[in-house]
Amino acid sequence: MFQSALLEATLGLAYSLRVRESESMQNDLDLNAIEQKVLNLLRVKLGVKARDLPRGMKRAGRRLPRDAHRAAQVISTAKVQLGHPKLARIVDLHAVATAETVLHTHLEKIDPKERRKHAILSMLGAQALNILGVFALVIALLAWRGFL
Repeated sequence: MFQSALLEATLGLAYSLRVRESESMQNDLDLNAIEQKVLNLLRVKLGVKARDLPRGMKRAGRRLPRDAHRAAQVISTAKVQLGHPKLARIVDLHAVATAETVLHTHLEKIDPKERRKHAILSMLGAQALNILGVFALVIALLAWRGFL
């Protein structure tokens, strides 16, 4: 009787562990899907090509605010923790969902055409200022030398 109860408890424990592992695998797959969505948005909106989220955020650099970097850190930390059986218990899925929303919101605000236009206009403005500066120096040099 004791052996059968022990066997049932062992089988029940093994079944619950398998269920937890499958839940962990499901959460892991969800985090992979979240990571792929974010990487796709980084590629489309910022032109950042990366294999994983930390590398992508590093390449995005200052083009994204601190909140977006913190959100990506939460997601990547949760992904690493879900890979470990004991650490998987402490993953806050609500914080991961909030981080996904924050990161998605920041990336959706970015307009690639507007970014491109701003970069071109900024470069042209800098070149125009340089040309005006050189022109002013040439005029000053001619006046100083007495040719003007």
